[in-house]
Amino acid sequence: MKDGEEWPEYVEGVAAVTEQRTDIGWFEEEIARGAFDEALKVSDIRVLGNHDPNQMLGRTSAKTAEVWVDGNGNLAYRFTPDLGNPTHVSWVRSIQRGDISQSSFAFTIARQGSEWIDSEKYGREGTRRIMRIGQLYDVSPVTYPAYEGTAVGTRDANIEAEREAIRAERQAAADKQAGAKKQILETFKKTIQK
Repeated sequence: MKDGEEWPEYVEGVAAVTEQRTDIGWFEEEIARGAFDEALKVSDIRVLGNHDPNQMLGRTSAKTAEVWVDGNGNLAYRFTPDLGNPTHVSWVRSIQRGDISQSSFAFTIARQGSEWIDSEKYGREGTRRIMRIGQLYDVSPVTYPAYEGTAVGTRDANIEAEREAIRAERQAAADKQAGAKKQILETFKKTIQK
């Protein structure tokens, strides 16, 4: 840990983002909002370092981890690190240093839980859109994520309160912008109707 940096209360991340296409290499993939809802009800999800089962950081059934869908529809997670566990110490230090800054997840797709749609890059049926995840196996802080919008970081109660305040400010600004756009659109419609 850096000088002056304390052991965190928990480590939190976003393992998957929805409504964002990612290039898998031979096709694109996109996860629909709501795709995780059913899987979260039935899965015992592990938090693993780099998807390695030998790097156990937490587990939902042991109540050492939580996994949920955040306000943006993304798959979020949190685990409570154990200072007495050398694996945890190593991972927490790498996260605090910024060496590990993103996340990923391991899953199956539910039967008939996806569709193939057209892609600008890969052409006809070049994008797999996932509407329903079947099983969630793990969420992981990782070196190389599939989805660039993922994240992981350490948190304490004070930082979380500050972060919630920032989220509220951003939401208020987005709501204000949406209202302005709506007003411009209504003015435009009235002008066209005349």
